Amino acid sequence: MRLAAGMVEDAVVTEVRRILQTPEVVSQVLVALKKEQAAVSEADTIAALHEFSALWAQLFPAEQARIIQLLVRRVTVTAAGLEVDIRREGIAGLIRQMVAPRGMEAAE
Repeated sequence: MRLAAGMVEDAVVTEVRRILQTPEVVSQVLVALKKEQAAVSEADTIAALHEFSALWAQLFPAEQARIIQLLVRRVTVTAAGLEVDIRREGIAGLIRQMVAPRGMEAAE
């Protein structure tokens, strides 16, 4: 059976959005950022994760592709469905990048 690339891409993006909203991922990202001693507040982290869908809509396709490469380790398509393996460390890096512009705006 063949699947259209656009269909798989849409499914992967939908799954990434869903995963970023789960409490488990939010708590794992918070722990990772604390271990790295990143200067990102818990409130900013949670807000960035919840604003991901709005941010996604504003990005160019090349930026979207870079983010997916950062977040997704592997996509497996089976007869049972789609499995998306997420890079947890990629999420923490993405959050740092999303929150950094806010910090710069606040400093001005």
